[in-house]
Amino acid sequence: MVAALQTETKDSTRIEADRMLPYYSISDLAKRWRCSRGTVYNVIRGERVLNFAAAGHRGKKLIPAEVVRHIEQRKLQVFR
Repeated sequence: MVAALQTETKDSTRIEADRMLPYYSISDLAKRWRCSRGTVYNVIRGERVLNFAAAGHRGKKLIPAEVVRHIEQRKLQVFR
């Protein structure tokens, strides 16, 4: 019982720490949304992102937390 409680506390602390990030990477969002990185690229298409690549080259992309919150709010459904 105590071990289960400690595990829940660690997981909830990790989840709270994830929510406080100012920017998310593609792999962070794939883990958060439990989908592939390709799906994340499709979801963020057209959104504002930070791209640290030279023109025409690959690079690291970071998505601001407010964009992530906006996407998640858009995807919420109300079950009636």
